[in-house]
Amino acid sequence: MTAKEEVLALLERMPEALQKEVADFARFLLEKRLGEELLWQSLSLAQAVRGLPEEDYTEADLKERW
Repeated sequence: MTAKEEVLALLERMPEALQKEVADFARFLLEKRLGEELLWQSLSLAQAVRGLPEEDYTEADLKERW
């Protein structure tokens, strides 16, 4: 049995109030994971541009040209 199948089987046995608590906790875990990923992305970007000279770029400079 997969974790998903086990969770679904357990949810079916729970009253609605407990199902809501499980949904809240799952939402919390997902938001926590997404927040950690965003933090790592911002740190990676900061490291990538660290030490580069500061220049003023316009939006046109950032568009890819073909």
